[in-house]
Amino acid sequence: MPVEITLEMYAEKPVTLPSFTGHVARGLLLHFIRLVDPAASGLLHELNVSKPYSVTPLRFKSKSRTEEGYILDPLFPCKVSFRFLKDEYSTYLLSFFQKQNTALIFDTAFQIASMNINCKSYGDLEKEAQAVGAFTLGFRTPTYLANLNSNYHWMFPDPVKVFCSLMRCWNQFSDERRFSKEEYVAYKAWIGKNVGVSCYELQTRMAVMRNKKATGFTGTVTYELGDKENPYNKTTHMLARYAEYANIGGNKTAAYGQTKIMLKP
Repeated sequence: MPVEITLEMYAEKPVTLPSFTGHVARGLLLHFIRLVDPAASGLLHELNVSKPYSVTPLRFKSKSRTEEGYILDPLFPCKVSFRFLKDEYSTYLLSFFQKQNTALIFDTAFQIASMNINCKSYGDLEKEAQAVGAFTLGFRTPTYLANLNSNYHWMFPDPVKVFCSLMRCWNQFSDERRFSKEEYVAYKAWIGKNVGVSCYELQTRMAVMRNKKATGFTGTVTYELGDKENPYNKTTHMLARYAEYANIGGNKTAAYGQTKIMLKP
């Protein structure tokens, strides 16, 4: 079951945070889980395998900007969300907060003021899917897609790449229905004929994480869907909603590829 846990925290003093905080959010999550179960944290930190979680950057009000980033204003809340594609991992986080309600970011303690939990089973996501003519995806953080046999990332939200990637993610972590290989091939062909980009407003943004950096696109993309009678129309809407838990593209565990769906009439 996909689960999203959102924390609202207050810093004890001003602290300088980098311009992009996705890796800070990831480090915070892995630290929480490591204190409860080091083995589970190790699995989530394992390289070159798909991870059952994603995060959002820290969201906060800044007092000023420096060469190192932004100075957080401790009078206002700092928020972060952790998303789990398998609910068993969310229990480690809840176990941590049963014991303490503070977090340490760099050298600054943050008091956790509130926690909001949102969950939706894979079955509910499938049942609630609608046959739609169009929807818009807002890409809130830098996003890039794999580009096989190339040294460069794919820098446009092509429908086939986006939704086939989401279906593979769904198949890997769903504890309910999964799509067969034959269904995946048929869906890929259907997407290529029946889903297109009708308009977009995109820009590229470079995100720096310590000594690493990567460029991705942000903005909005409207997809038009044909053939409302075909079940794959609903499947596409379902996967777009699933993306709000899974993120899209590469480096999802460091807050890349965060999206929000907006339905069109």
